[in-house]
Amino acid sequence: MSAIVLLVQLDLNPGHKDAFVARALEHRGNVVAKEPGCLRFDLVLPDEGGDTVYLYEVYADDAALQTHFNTPYMKEYLADTAPMVAQRRRNQCTLAND
Repeated sequence: MSAIVLLVQLDLNPGHKDAFVARALEHRGNVVAKEPGCLRFDLVLPDEGGDTVYLYEVYADDAALQTHFNTPYMKEYLADTAPMVAQRRRNQCTLAND
């Protein structure tokens, strides 16, 4: 089975980027430490700046992805960052070179 990639684009409300990045990095720490099915989790900041942030996440399979979605810290992260995010676009993909 091929790995699953999440490409998430987050358009933030003005003035929230620093707080969002700090909270997203905290969340990343939880995911990497507690989810062996998470193979990669990167926070990507565009060179041109602005209020957009990207997440690049790779999960071993659908079970690992479902585990991720159902963790208490995922629910807390979504609740904590909701006021910071104007729009969230999530694309689920299959890793072609797996």
